[in-house]
Amino acid sequence: MKLVRSMTGYGVGKIKKADQECLVEIKTLNNKYCDVIIKNSVQSLEIEQKIEKLIKEKISRGKVNVLIKLNKYGPEEEKVIINEELCDSYYRSLKNLKDKYKFKDEINMDSIIKFKDIFQVVREEETDKMWPLIEESVNKALESLLRMREKEGKVLANDIKKRTKKIIKLLDKIEKCSKLSLTDYKDEFLKKIKNLTDGLNVDEGRIELEAAIFAEKTDITEEIIRARSHLTQLSDLMSSDEPMGRKMDFIIQEINREANTIGSKNNNLKIASLVIAVKSELEKIREQARNIE
Repeated sequence: MKLVRSMTGYGVGKIKKADQECLVEIKTLNNKYCDVIIKNSVQSLEIEQKIEKLIKEKISRGKVNVLIKLNKYGPEEEKVIINEELCDSYYRSLKNLKDKYKFKDEINMDSIIKFKDIFQVVREEETDKMWPLIEESVNKALESLLRMREKEGKVLANDIKKRTKKIIKLLDKIEKCSKLSLTDYKDEFLKKIKNLTDGLNVDEGRIELEAAIFAEKTDITEEIIRARSHLTQLSDLMSSDEPMGRKMDFIIQEINREANTIGSKNNNLKIASLVIAVKSELEKIREQARNIE
């Protein structure tokens, strides 16, 4: 069974081996999709792609900010790169000057190396050697992050379960009030008729017909059944092995739709008050669901 996870969290991983140390920090926030942003001191596109792959294997939703700091304590490997195009340009320019002004001096190595900008000293990044250390640090940070997301997710799940049970009880009360409302309407209608007819005998069949019409217009049986079904789906979803945040939001919308229909079918003040309570709990569940992966 998959644990409910919050989309917000923080994790850190720090690994030191030989002459290298890697620090990884991962922060996550709410987002519809999995959006990974990496700040990498190594400045390697290959490593960034590998990090993103690692993260997306563990996280399905959320804005993920990743900071990678790699420190090397030993001597850095460097190499010299010659800018051949610039070197060719300098050579052609010297040759043109020599031909134009009839210089007798030969153009040789000494003439060229005076132009220092043709040489570039760069630090050689050994991606294959660095990756195992970075990978271990990222995995450690991810483990720390997921523990925090699961801990917060447990709090969210418990709150949603508590509010779901409360809504079920409110629906039970609404159903009971609806049945009482029909009896009250029938009695009230009969009382009014008798007052208008000054106590004369009243056609009971007509009263029953009016009550039946009222019952049909105000019947909320289907809405109650559907709302309970959606609440069961909500509970089942929280025990499923899949990302649940988006689906949860959809189910909440459906329950809210049923609550609106129940409210519109009744002019009973008690039922109206109970419907408002249901919608209030649904809104609180929606707020919590928006933070679930």
